[in-house]
Amino acid sequence: MGLILPNNDAERWLTEIGTRANDFSVTFSLSDVPETQHFVAREGELAEIRSSLRSDGSRRVVVLHGLGGIGKTQIAITYAKRYGDEYSAVFWLNIKDEASIQQSFIKVARQITQQHPDASLLSAVGKQQSQEDTIEAVKAWLSLPNNTRWLLIYDNLDNPRLANGADDKAIDIHQFLPTAYQGSIIITTRSSQVDLGNMIRIRKLISIETSLEILSKTSGRDNLQYGKKLVAK
Repeated sequence: MGLILPNNDAERWLTEIGTRANDFSVTFSLSDVPETQHFVAREGELAEIRSSLRSDGSRRVVVLHGLGGIGKTQIAITYAKRYGDEYSAVFWLNIKDEASIQQSFIKVARQITQQHPDASLLSAVGKQQSQEDTIEAVKAWLSLPNNTRWLLIYDNLDNPRLANGADDKAIDIHQFLPTAYQGSIIITTRSSQVDLGNMIRIRKLISIETSLEILSKTSGRDNLQYGKKLVAK
């Protein structure tokens, strides 16, 4: 599936889009990403993610794993919204299945070319370029020298390809990672076997304080306390 660039094409690519860090900025957007209106941020997990992704430019990976519906995606959204300004670009990829992956990469390619029209290998998206070539072109752009401050969020890797796995529909995430060992990556998955970085298990929220915080947000009532009458303010 790889897009092999002859040496002269690779040199032209680097010349056309530049290699300075400020050449790689892409406006942050989470459009089409499912967001829960009354989500209570988990400060402990957010702090651990941020600490794990601190980097001098070399690659850092965090894997959020836990049961379905437990809040992995919402934690990733909250992190991206809170700390997105610290990255040159934040891209969201639905990695649930092959079709979702292809559409996600096409969307990322369009995001890049809207602000970097001189990225010639991406400019053919939706035209003569195949979906496989689009994926490889995006990976190549993310692997350019000095393009190290991006954040990729791979959401819904719930059917990962494991060693000796027999499921033909399982996703091999390595095929969709940039080749250069740089940038920051968050992966959400139900599997505890996606051992690609710092594994953070997302558990159920069971504390009374957290439950009251959720109830307060969803009901519009402030300062609810356990054992006291619920009074709307």
